[in-house]
Amino acid sequence: MKARSTTRKYCGGFSTLEMLMAMTILVLVLSAAILVSFGNQTLLADSQTNAEALAKAQEMLEQEQALARKDFNLVNATSSSDDIYQKNVQVQMQPPDFLTKKVTATVSWLGEHNRALNVSLSALVTNFNNAVGGDTCNSALTPGADAWKNPQIKNAVVDFAQLVGDPGGNYPITDIDAYRGKLYVTVGNTLASTTPTFFVFDILNPASPNLLYKIDNDSGVKGGLNAVTVAESATGNGKVYAYTAANSTTKQLQIIDVSVNPPQVVKVLGVSGTQGNSIFYKDGYVYLGLKSSAGGSEFHIIDVHDPSTPLEAGHWPAASLGNDINSVLVKEKFAYLASPNATQLDVLDISNPNSPTLVSSFSALGGGHGKSLYAVGDSLYLGRTSPTAGLYILKNSDPKQIAVNNPNPPAPYPYSQSISGSVDSVFVRAGLDAAAVPILRNLAFLLTPSNLQVWDLSNLSAIAQWSPSFLNLPAGGSAVYEPVMDCEGNYFFAGSNNLSNQGFLSVIAP
Repeated sequence: MKARSTTRKYCGGFSTLEMLMAMTILVLVLSAAILVSFGNQTLLADSQTNAEALAKAQEMLEQEQALARKDFNLVNATSSSDDIYQKNVQVQMQPPDFLTKKVTATVSWLGEHNRALNVSLSALVTNFNNAVGGDTCNSALTPGADAWKNPQIKNAVVDFAQLVGDPGGNYPITDIDAYRGKLYVTVGNTLASTTPTFFVFDILNPASPNLLYKIDNDSGVKGGLNAVTVAESATGNGKVYAYTAANSTTKQLQIIDVSVNPPQVVKVLGVSGTQGNSIFYKDGYVYLGLKSSAGGSEFHIIDVHDPSTPLEAGHWPAASLGNDINSVLVKEKFAYLASPNATQLDVLDISNPNSPTLVSSFSALGGGHGKSLYAVGDSLYLGRTSPTAGLYILKNSDPKQIAVNNPNPPAPYPYSQSISGSVDSVFVRAGLDAAAVPILRNLAFLLTPSNLQVWDLSNLSAIAQWSPSFLNLPAGGSAVYEPVMDCEGNYFFAGSNNLSNQGFLSVIAP
């Protein structure tokens, strides 16, 4: 049998098989090179957009820090678009001090092949202007503006007498201050001179206030207490004091040490004039408003850097104003006073506490008494009572130009909204709504003698009711004691009184 022979064909010294193998390897190498090249381009594009996004997030944080230095209440959640980027700021209040916010700036975009990418930066901002005794209400609405279309009373027991262990007792609530996990309540005294008039509640669970202490005010004062504000000692000794305006013509300021168990009245100070009516604390000074006086001044500035030795620094006016100081607000070096005066708002320069000086005033048409005050950024909110009750929004970028020196502020300020019932308390808070493109809503929470009203201030030219219906209070109608309200975190605490001057405490949240 003839043997089969095998023949190899060569091409330039290489067999056909070797050539095929070489070409296969070349194709693979070229393909890998192309993939690496495209991959590098994607990485380069991602690197550029990532750097841009990071810079935008850093800028957003710096803007929030600048806002915090101007006004802590301006640090709120926002949402906006910038070219391919979606920018969001989230804000979380940091209990238990409520004077610090965690701000998270997030920039999102779609990368190659619709990949969802983002960068986030976080920082803590503090209440620079009111690190001691500041407002502990969360200016950023939680969980959002829409949740506040239907506020509810959260506590099961609203009868104040029952809350303090004296069912059937008569405790007309005169003021409330919620501060760092505690609720401080003052009442008028319609019973014996030894009836408790100062109460402290634990509100770590806000919907269930837990009574901690109850004491009477100074034994020489039978009329109870009319107002309260709480702050840590400016000396840095760790103590916390409640500064109260007493219903007395000789012991108007009473300082209570609430760091001890039970709280103790540590100092009483009398000033010229009538009963204490309103009070504010800032930077080691108490600003005390009195009821109408026939001869003495109704506004007093008291140095309480050392609470054991309070000293009066200055007062205003030199003669009697002739009306109650219903509310006092201090911002930077100016004090704002709301009263039933012909000018419902007076602004004082208090840069020299020994000599407060009137710099401007505001008087709305149609009469009406100045009753409540709140400030955010360059806006000042004035609540008025009858005969023309309502909310006035004033431009406050220059406190010296609110009215008297400039009787016709540049249009369109002031804005206003008529309210059914006097505006006894006002708070303004901000939050994003649930629209497809969220809008930052500025909501005004107005307490009247009968209800809590929520209004949308996002468009000041068209102020609109936000909640479909208003939240009715459990009591109202007292001819002597008007309702009061304060806020901590995401909760409002409201005190109201019925025709028999019996107090009721309501804890309000979405």
